[in-house]
Amino acid sequence: MNVKKFMYLFVAILLCISLIAGCTTQKDKADEQNAGTGGATQDEGNKQEKPEEVTLRFMWWGGEARHQATLEAINTYQKNNPHVKINAEYGGVDGYLQKLATQLSSRTAPDIIQIDVTWILELTSQGDFFVNLNERDEIDTSIFDKNFLDQFCYHDGKLIGLPTGVNAGALLYNKDFFKKYGIDEKMEWTWDSLLEVAKAVHEKDPNAYLLNFDAIRSYYALKAYVIQKTGNYWINDDYTLGFDRETLVEAFNYLNKLFEAGAIEPFEQSAPFHGKPDQNPKWLNGEIGMSWSWTSTYAAEKANIPNLSIAMIPIMEGAKDTALVVRPSQLLAINKDSKNVAEAAKFLNWFFSDPEAAKILKDVRGVPATKAARDVLVENNMLDPVLNEATTMAMEKMGKPENAISQNQELEKITTDVIQMLAYKKLTPEQAADELIDRFTQKLSELKEQLNK
Repeated sequence: MNVKKFMYLFVAILLCISLIAGCTTQKDKADEQNAGTGGATQDEGNKQEKPEEVTLRFMWWGGEARHQATLEAINTYQKNNPHVKINAEYGGVDGYLQKLATQLSSRTAPDIIQIDVTWILELTSQGDFFVNLNERDEIDTSIFDKNFLDQFCYHDGKLIGLPTGVNAGALLYNKDFFKKYGIDEKMEWTWDSLLEVAKAVHEKDPNAYLLNFDAIRSYYALKAYVIQKTGNYWINDDYTLGFDRETLVEAFNYLNKLFEAGAIEPFEQSAPFHGKPDQNPKWLNGEIGMSWSWTSTYAAEKANIPNLSIAMIPIMEGAKDTALVVRPSQLLAINKDSKNVAEAAKFLNWFFSDPEAAKILKDVRGVPATKAARDVLVENNMLDPVLNEATTMAMEKMGKPENAISQNQELEKITTDVIQMLAYKKLTPEQAADELIDRFTQKLSELKEQLNK
């Protein structure tokens, strides 16, 4: 019996030792796991690594197509980044600038803001409101054309915003019209060839005209001609004229030759479509072959003229500037007062660089400003290759950006008034030049006085 008791006791001791050893091993493993997570359990570690939830406000203007595409992009980003909530604030452009200026001055503006490039000077003169995007590591600015950013998106050395799209001056032409009159689609237009071809078209058919020009489109041509000759701004920054009388007379003489050669439908006939030449029946019916317009209008005009294409504006030999106007459609900026600048910058980087974002946004803010986004759209048949090629070429040939005073609407109105008097033969080219210089001089004096008040 003593032996049996001894054996039972020995077995019991062995079992206790095994249990103790097993517990120690499990504890050691747990300690090792805790050591790898800073002493916390795996669940606790995951909770610690979860990003902090943030809310961003994003404000823009636009039409319904832009609204819907932007909302879809926001929803996609939120699904991929569940810790980020983006509140959309959108509407029309009317009153937008005034609202934004008030919000910025009262420090209540959204985190991400769509602005127009022409507003930069006005807004920055009121305060230091925007993040310098060039200093944000979250944003890859190398995907943008450096020259484009330098010319339009900087102020006082700060990158104020990123361009949502590219808009360029261009000649839209009807391929059927070109084929009918034997015009070479690959022609690189000069002012001389434009006049020569226009004259040949009208001589062949007195009811046909090469150019769909109203007074406003004629103003685009006149200004481009002068800038190519001088290499100056239309109006200098000091509110003086960027041209002399001799150059202006030459430009009006050229325009007058277009009228006399039948290159342009007489204003007496096209008057009902002043300001809306895209609605001129002769243009829609293929009796006018080419229109000076913008790449941003191509899609809408192509819906009415299916066989439409794009050419560069005429450039004279030895031009001192191409006068090819290329500018951002809009800019996206980040509010310097944002409490979540890093998250706002991450969203902008995705918005501009992610292929999925490009496919969602398409061209609702104009042709994308990055070649990578344009290529994604072309590969997926979401962007007309003609428009893509024209935009790429315009970026390569663009002239220096227009300064603010050269885009003044009152000066444009004076010019179109004078052009109409020339078209109706109420003024000679010399008289038109004198009229324009006199009225410009008076108006610029008034504008400068207002500026100094």
